[in-house]
Amino acid sequence: MINFLVGIFMVFGPVLGYVSQYKTIEKTRNTEGFSLKVSLILFLSNILRCFFWMGKQFDITLLYQSLVMIVAQLVMLNLCVSLKSQDQLVNTKSRKSTLTSSFTNQDFWDWDSIFPYLLFLGGYTFIFFMTSYYFLYVPEYFELLGSLSLTIEATLGLPQLLQNYKKHNVKGLSFVLIASWFVGDFAKTLYFYFSGAPVQFIICGAFQLIVDVAITYQLFFYPQ
Repeated sequence: MINFLVGIFMVFGPVLGYVSQYKTIEKTRNTEGFSLKVSLILFLSNILRCFFWMGKQFDITLLYQSLVMIVAQLVMLNLCVSLKSQDQLVNTKSRKSTLTSSFTNQDFWDWDSIFPYLLFLGGYTFIFFMTSYYFLYVPEYFELLGSLSLTIEATLGLPQLLQNYKKHNVKGLSFVLIASWFVGDFAKTLYFYFSGAPVQFIICGAFQLIVDVAITYQLFFYPQ
């Protein structure tokens, strides 16, 4: 029973902080406090983790965790992009142009329509699906995939840390989100260690804890 409850917490616990951030953004109608590059990192790392699981077959709880996080970030992304689109009042003609030329006319991961994001994520997923299928019986490939996934995930807090530093404030950033990062990273690092997860997971968790502490410092010393 305890293992089941721990598993449920591991799957859904990491997304709870994003519920708070979602409500903050929805209430203020302002996305500036939250770095969308956090979502990018979560997409990249969790999609890779799903393919890593294909070759490694580690604890399935971590696979479910990745799938739930991907869905949660799609919801966050949709809200942020919708608000951005509303702020940029464009006519039908210019919107059509945006959909066909977003990759060349706008900065990467700063598009004002959801479609370029989905197109990028779809292409990214397809590429790794094909390569994972091709190297299905090559253990070294999946070890490399796991290392890449965890390396990307380890940088999760860095975009938020840098954005806070550049702005010298944390306005619009949910304290609950950062607290959930710290508690979640601490708990999952212990879980990785005691469940015998691949060493890549443990290293990732430890680095994330360091970044969490730095962002927590910003929350207390930067103006809200």
